[in-house]
Amino acid sequence: MDHPTTPSGSPRCTFFAQTVLPTAPYRLSRFFSFLSYPHLVLGDFNLNHPLADPCHGLSEREFIISTRYFDATFDVRYHLLNTPGLYTRFPFDTISRPGVLDLAFANTALSSLLSSWDTSLPSTGSDHVPCMITLKPPAIMLPPPTPHWALLDLDAVGKALDSFTTLACPAKPTSNSLSRWFDISSTRLTSLLTSHAPSKRPCPHSKPW
Repeated sequence: MDHPTTPSGSPRCTFFAQTVLPTAPYRLSRFFSFLSYPHLVLGDFNLNHPLADPCHGLSEREFIISTRYFDATFDVRYHLLNTPGLYTRFPFDTISRPGVLDLAFANTALSSLLSSWDTSLPSTGSDHVPCMITLKPPAIMLPPPTPHWALLDLDAVGKALDSFTTLACPAKPTSNSLSRWFDISSTRLTSLLTSHAPSKRPCPHSKPW
């Protein structure tokens, strides 16, 4: 995750698969750090915490271990994506209760792009249900096309201006009627000029005017 882009500058998505024992949760903090680009950490952590499963009764040992780990993630501004109380594991036996063991954490740069987190996918046969995370990438709003004034056809514009006329100014203008007359005349003149100038190709670096 050190290089969020490829040499060509295109986005890169890097995946790591790591097995870590929950008995030493402080070691997991090496996966969490302040990053300016989107970063997601998820998996079966085998940890119970009130923020993920509010109705689960925790032992003192469970609470100490999970809180130490959750605090480490929050210290570097990661957010829990799970819906509290939505189970991700359903044991096959009838003695154990369901739990929320599959957790997903996103840093600030990614959490703002989150669209949804749910467990609506069909079962895979495992006692853990699939978790689906939907991200909504930011929309790149391209500016509207603008005239390329440097390529304006001056000869054609000159001929068009020779025959250009404006509407007669109101005989007894009021503030509203004069403003309306000016807007109409300005629009007609602008349309004449832009009709003889090709449009620039819009790009993210184009100005909106």
